[in-house]
Amino acid sequence: MLSFYPGPSKVYPQTLGFIQEAYEQGIVSINHRSARFERLLKETLENLHQKWDIPSEYTIYFISSATEAWEIVAESLIEQKSMHLYNGAFGKKWSHYVAQIIPQAQSKEFALNESLVECAESITPQQKSSIDTLCLVQSETSNGTGQVINRKDLGFSDDCLIAVDATSSMGGIQLPWSEADVWLASCQKCMGIPAGLGVLICSPKALARAEKLQHKGHYNSILLMEQNRKLFQTHYTPNVLGIYLLNRLSQTLPSIQEIQQSTLEKMAIWEDFWQHQSQFQFDFLIDKKELRLPTVLALQGEASEVHRILRLAEQNHVDLGKGYGVWKENTFRIANFPSHTLEDIHSLIQIIQA
Repeated sequence: MLSFYPGPSKVYPQTLGFIQEAYEQGIVSINHRSARFERLLKETLENLHQKWDIPSEYTIYFISSATEAWEIVAESLIEQKSMHLYNGAFGKKWSHYVAQIIPQAQSKEFALNESLVECAESITPQQKSSIDTLCLVQSETSNGTGQVINRKDLGFSDDCLIAVDATSSMGGIQLPWSEADVWLASCQKCMGIPAGLGVLICSPKALARAEKLQHKGHYNSILLMEQNRKLFQTHYTPNVLGIYLLNRLSQTLPSIQEIQQSTLEKMAIWEDFWQHQSQFQFDFLIDKKELRLPTVLALQGEASEVHRILRLAEQNHVDLGKGYGVWKENTFRIANFPSHTLEDIHSLIQIIQA
């Protein structure tokens, strides 16, 4: 089965060799307080900083998922009031989860073909001044929108933390790290490994907020995570195999600049194909090209057409993403992750054209 599902999705084929390697070397059996694990974690953090061009002053933590990171942001970083700007199902879920912890959390939904900046312009200065943490989704997997993150253009106070969900883009495109204070993602998409590992990246400003608040009444405290990171350990037993796979891939994959270039080139192939093919009646859910996420395509059409292409893919042992949320019946999604090769894309195109 060839998976174009937008997460979990196709893993890099070389992970099979790395898994065997981890087993033979006993990596899968080491404990997270051992010197061997400390060396692995130190090397992995250093490689990710280098491979993804993460500023040296930003700190990286491994957790279980991006969803867990939503909760960590709420418990460790939001002082009194957060604001969530979203245009899709996952941004909405994030705001809902946080509201269970932070009663004063606010949310604002914006249109599919509207940018974050346009949404932010509709918020009054008085509203903005009361917000201490702004929560955004850079890659909305449910509808294939991708947003530009620019701190200054959003117009919130300098003291306001910006937290960004980049679950479907981290590892697949270059991210503007300094434009936000918290970045979060899961590994089963652009990172190309099996599910079960999350990545949380924090700026010094975010850590200063955690120090100020001193919220230690829960296990997933960033303060506890940072205390362990300094020892090159984790605050709970982590997915050691996932960390190892991420480390080995970071040693062998091209730079993030090259990966982004490949991602954009593959996206261009898909855009050209869907513009000119005649087998199905589909349009991109997102009209504006500049708002399309290059790592997840969302196409819309009649429900019968959606069902037809999903059946065709399944009959040919290809897994496509069904529609999600309010777009469940009239859209489908195609992952365009770094693990997907040109050969994979052309194979799917041939199936559609047959």
